[in-house]
Amino acid sequence: MFTNYVRPRMLAILLTTATFVPLPAAAELWTLESSIRQAMATAPELKKSIAEIGARKEEIKLSGMWPDPSIELRVDNKLGKDDLRGGYDLTDVVISQPIPLSRTKYQRSVAEANLMATQYSREYQALLLQNRVANVFHRLQHASAVYGLEQKRLQFAGELERQSRKNAQGVIVRYLSPLETMRLKIIREEASQAATQAEAKYTETLSEFTRLLGIEVDSSANVTELQPVAHIPDIDSLLAALDTHAQLASQQQQLMAARHEVDVARSSQVADPTVSLIRTRDTFDTGRDDVYGIMINVQIPLHDRKSAAVGKANYRASEQRIELERIRRDLHINLKRSHTHLHHLVEQAEDYRSKVLAPADEMLELTRSGFTSGELNMLNLVDANNTYFEARLKYLELLHQAWNELADLRLYAGQLIVDIDPSESGSNTLAAYTGGR
Repeated sequence: MFTNYVRPRMLAILLTTATFVPLPAAAELWTLESSIRQAMATAPELKKSIAEIGARKEEIKLSGMWPDPSIELRVDNKLGKDDLRGGYDLTDVVISQPIPLSRTKYQRSVAEANLMATQYSREYQALLLQNRVANVFHRLQHASAVYGLEQKRLQFAGELERQSRKNAQGVIVRYLSPLETMRLKIIREEASQAATQAEAKYTETLSEFTRLLGIEVDSSANVTELQPVAHIPDIDSLLAALDTHAQLASQQQQLMAARHEVDVARSSQVADPTVSLIRTRDTFDTGRDDVYGIMINVQIPLHDRKSAAVGKANYRASEQRIELERIRRDLHINLKRSHTHLHHLVEQAEDYRSKVLAPADEMLELTRSGFTSGELNMLNLVDANNTYFEARLKYLELLHQAWNELADLRLYAGQLIVDIDPSESGSNTLAAYTGGR
């Protein structure tokens, strides 16, 4: 048999709905933008893309270069036998230079298109990274808020139990039946397990967040409070700008490179003609002397390799064109679906806040007043408290889903939250590969 007495001022403090911050006040406050900047500064995906851009630039240089010349030297005893002097002499020197015709022009076009595709691919990698950081960031916001609410629920249940034990030894204010006492203990244990689970979820998410940002796992990190989504981008403007999406632009450049590959195949029907300068030393009536000449080597195309090579290149170009159509279709579908879902989540969160959360808050205040005046018992107060906290948890989940959907919408629309640094063009390729060592 227990009694219970709760001071109204203490109860008001316990039921405060502000977001719980489990880390010290001195912990660094991370916003979405600062989190993305930190992740982009350390992300291996972007470092790899910078190295790829550097490699593509070197390909452009290589594509316009002529093949290296070759030299042939022949040493034999022919001259020694002709003039009966014997010995071995350098008799032939041949310097050959392959001469590409239109092939290098098309090869350079292929390399330039591949460079543009890689640059757009870097922007798309930045989009994917920012989407991932945003999802983890909003998940950490949600986990922090849930952890705070569960801590408050646990604190409230513990305060009731402590006050019951205290009053059992002192002044009896209100009688608690054995059933109410048992119910109070169950509520306390449920709140304890929920708080433990919320703490574990928060710790796991915080660990993922710090690893993704490349900061120390045990360092202090805190994120801004989870708030409702204030603005939804207009779908018409998003669709109008979809053709500039980095993934589409990269695929368009890959299609352009594949079309130039067809031109390379057409211009490569035969091997490059080769011009050779020849110096031959021979024996004449007047003695040994040098003979100079020019030789042109041209391949005779007996087999129809051109049609097969061009056909293969055309099929490759068709694959890239079909892939471009697939990407454009999927982006349109995902963009419209995400925009519609985001609208529903924002509207649902607003309705839930006004039609469920606000009445639950009012019901809790009325129950608290009734409990303080003695009109209601403790179980009425506990039920009202649980109703409010469950409503609050549901509301936070709606906010979390809305922010994640907004992050996906930005991904499908090709909108960068934080612009990438255009100065990182891949010139420092060695540093990108070695990590600056």
